[in-house]
Amino acid sequence: MSESKPVIFRSSANPTLRHLIRMRDNRSRRKANRVLVDGWRETSQAIQAGMELCGIYVPESLIHGKKDEFRDATQTVMAFAEDHQKLNWMADPLMEKISYGQSPRGVVAEFVRPSASLKSLSLPENALILVLDEIEKPGNIGAVFRSADAAGVDCILLSDCVDQYNPNSIRSSLGTIFQIPSFNATELELRDFLVSQSIKILAARVESSKNLWKCELHGPTAIVLGSEARGLKNRWQASPGSPIDGIRIPMAGEADSLNIAASAAIIAFEAARQRAERSSRTVPTTVTH
Repeated sequence: MSESKPVIFRSSANPTLRHLIRMRDNRSRRKANRVLVDGWRETSQAIQAGMELCGIYVPESLIHGKKDEFRDATQTVMAFAEDHQKLNWMADPLMEKISYGQSPRGVVAEFVRPSASLKSLSLPENALILVLDEIEKPGNIGAVFRSADAAGVDCILLSDCVDQYNPNSIRSSLGTIFQIPSFNATELELRDFLVSQSIKILAARVESSKNLWKCELHGPTAIVLGSEARGLKNRWQASPGSPIDGIRIPMAGEADSLNIAASAAIIAFEAARQRAERSSRTVPTTVTH
């Protein structure tokens, strides 16, 4: 920390405070092209992902040695904020006004919302993509990102979903939402993009006869998942210009569907297993004489 005495925001009339309170509204935040991040770990992930930082806000109590459970992330964020002259101190009651949820999580950070487009997306040769369709609960989206990050998914496309940068999505993802490229667009836009990239499209449907365990998931593949309540219904149906095969997760119990986060995890890890197995079979052996 700087040796000079820090300037602390204490007034409720402060323009910065009023701006941050406005940014808690989804519509205002999107209009201003901003993302608010709560928590040391999540802010550290955003910084590592190269997000453009506008400001970092921390409580006055931190000056007096209040400890945080995420020590490494705290040090990383504080050092980055000071190096870029973006560190701002706030009286604890003001932190409560700008924080998401019932209790502040030690830091609030404001970033510029990423403006990349589908056209700029660079995918690996055998890309594994998850497509989330009409998902309305931010917590579910965040949970999918967390599983996708663990399974090595290359990209997540959101078809007419809630904003992936909703504070609850970010929190549920533990910040991994910043580590995986993601784009929110219409079904038609995403379908056209996948077809143009020659990516095989599979749609998870409970009525499909194709068992997931018998489905080949290697090669460039996009797997579409709908909400637990509605499924995909008439969306993401095959057409002459875009063939789409249905797949289903075999289930032994009475329930006919899983939470989307659970479904995404099962499918993503099955794809990862198949790809690892295929890769191990194609590694050339060295023969010594």
